[in-house]
Order: sequence, then C-alpha cells, then structure tokens
Amino acid sequence: MKKHVLAAGMTAAALAVAASAALAAAPPKFTASCPAGLAVTSNGSGKVEVNGMGVAVQTLSSTSWRSVSNGVTVDMGRDGAQVFVSTTPGDICQVTSTSAAPNADGSIGGVPRSDQKACLKAVKRKTKNSVVVLTATSAEANNNVTIGVGPDKAKWQCLVKKGRVAEVMSLTDEGAQ
Repeated sequence: MKKHVLAAGMTAAALAVAASAALAAAPPKFTASCPAGLAVTSNGSGKVEVNGMGVAVQTLSSTSWRSVSNGVTVDMGRDGAQVFVSTTPGDICQVTSTSAAPNADGSIGGVPRSDQKACLKAVKRKTKNSVVVLTATSAEANNNVTIGVGPDKAKWQCLVKKGRVAEVMSLTDEGAQ
C-alpha cells in the first residue's frame, strides 16, 4: 500500500512540474504584422492567432515556438524582451507590441544589463528626457542598444562595450517633424 501511495504522490508531483513548465514555455504576449497581410497575436498564455483564427502551438524550446496555419509556418522566438516572428518562406514580421521580459540576468539580445544602463545614462544626459531600452544586439566590436526617448519613444542608437559608451546618436529625422 505504501508503494502505491508513494507512486501516486510522485506521479502528481511530476504532472505539476510538467504543467508549470508548459505554462512557463508559452510564447510571450505580442502582436505582429507579417508580409502577405498576416496578423499574428499571442496572449502570453499559450493562445496564438493568425488572422484571428486560433492555431496550435508547438514548443521547440523554452524560447522558441512554431505554429502552422493554412500551410503557412509561423516561427516565434524571444531573447529577453526582444520577440522575433517570421513566416515561411523566410519573411520577417514586424512586432508592433510586446510585453516580454528581459532574461533572468537582465540581458537583452546578449547585451549585459551594465551596457544597457550605460546607454540609458548617456542618452538621458544628452536628451534630458525619459528613456527606455527598446532593443539590444550583441556584437564583437560594440553592442548596439536602441533607446526610446520621451513619451513617443523617439529612437536613439548607442554603441557600447563593457560599460563604455562609444557613440550616441538620434535615429529620428527631426527635420521631418
């Protein structure tokens, strides 16, 4: 009798761990516009829609997923707060909103939190406005951090490595405003 109770308890614990892992592995909440008029959305809890129709989600890893809808494959992935969406045959979608969080260590796109902080400080000093990290990409020479400035999140670029800022520049055409 003890063996059956112990086995039942272990099975319940394994199911609970599997259920929590499956929930944690859901794509983050996002909205994306894709070529050929496709709209892809995720509610962050495992429900993905392509043009308003719910689609099954296959978990490829803890940071990547795939859905197939009417013969179109939609690949979704994340690196910290950066969400990537693409469709077959290799079309890149524009992610228009997301609520993905950074990686556990605070890095985004392989760029350490210390480099992001250095860029936030440099851009804030230059613009005297509120700032937020929009994207970050790791590179061998300098990491590239895109900063949103002010309420409209005007884009600024910061090149940084090991906390040392090499360059800060506006990516907004201020003459067009």
